[in-house]
Amino acid sequence: TNMGKLLIAVAIGLCAIAWRVRENMDMGRTIYNHRPGVCRGVQGPEKGSEDIELFRSEGIAFVTSGILYLQPSRAHIEGKIYLYDFNQKGTDQLEAKELPVKGGSFDQDNFHPHGITHWVVNGVIRIYVISHDDEFKHSIQVFDYDPKGPALIHKKTLKHPTFIRPNDLVAVGPDQFIFTNDGVAQTEFVNSLEFMVGYKGGSVHYWDGKESHELLSGMGGPNGIAYDIANNKLFVAEFNHKRLHAYDLSEEKKSVSPLSTINLYSACDNLFIDSDGSVYSGCHPVLIETFKSIGDCDGEATSPSQILRIRFDKDYKTATVSESYANDGKEVSGSTIGVLYKNQMLIGTVCKGLLHCEIRDPSVL
Repeated sequence: TNMGKLLIAVAIGLCAIAWRVRENMDMGRTIYNHRPGVCRGVQGPEKGSEDIELFRSEGIAFVTSGILYLQPSRAHIEGKIYLYDFNQKGTDQLEAKELPVKGGSFDQDNFHPHGITHWVVNGVIRIYVISHDDEFKHSIQVFDYDPKGPALIHKKTLKHPTFIRPNDLVAVGPDQFIFTNDGVAQTEFVNSLEFMVGYKGGSVHYWDGKESHELLSGMGGPNGIAYDIANNKLFVAEFNHKRLHAYDLSEEKKSVSPLSTINLYSACDNLFIDSDGSVYSGCHPVLIETFKSIGDCDGEATSPSQILRIRFDKDYKTATVSESYANDGKEVSGSTIGVLYKNQMLIGTVCKGLLHCEIRDPSVL
């Protein structure tokens, strides 16, 4: 009968949706632990280390901690920026030191940092940080780094209607940066719907110092972004579709030309470009566990971590992907980025600590 055919069609549709959810959430996936050397927890950023920005010539990194992302219940968490010195010696305990912020106009209580980048302006390291306030309103906070303190000097707050749900950013000039909006939802529930139905509400914009210009739209969770200045290549991780895009950036920075899309089969977060041009990303290989862990930042729930290395061929049309680090969540939970400096790797997390690994044999990367 027609009713029977309808019921069969509905059943097939529901099964297809269930299978898609199972695949998207990585249910049943097994993670096998391996690391490039001895790994140790870093004292300081207990509330996570969502993004890390390396200043290679000095061997230091700036670390954001205390993210507030679609979770009003975490508004009490204090947002901080830490300084990590890769050259620290003479101690058994590695430490990242909190950088105090100076500047009367800065609202510390409403500061919850997310993505971070830097540019050297007139000899000073200028830091740009995405921040979500207690009411989940978005801004870019601009600081100058004072190494004598060490401290951060708050310079200004940037707000604009195109800061819809900014996740990450990369500086491409003095007071110029490209940023990602990973979606449009402003609540946890609507964000879950956005993810489940595959709504492509994400976008990428270029901020020229005064105005915003849309580079990309219709993306499924554009997350981490990185710019290889030596080769003029822009990289964007599309979280919901578990892939990485490579682009050429136009001279005026107001448009991009696609080069390739690399399937990573893992929900990758922030990006880091090593000195040899390799792209590293902190990824979430089992999403169902990631969401449980992020929803329990102050609890004991953990999720697997993974650092992937993506090495592009000369034409940026293809790439070789390898796994530099993997853990079931017991050593480090919810990895967001892997930053390399000499024979060391720093692994950031959404909301649970910071991990330092020695690289005993670079060939394993």
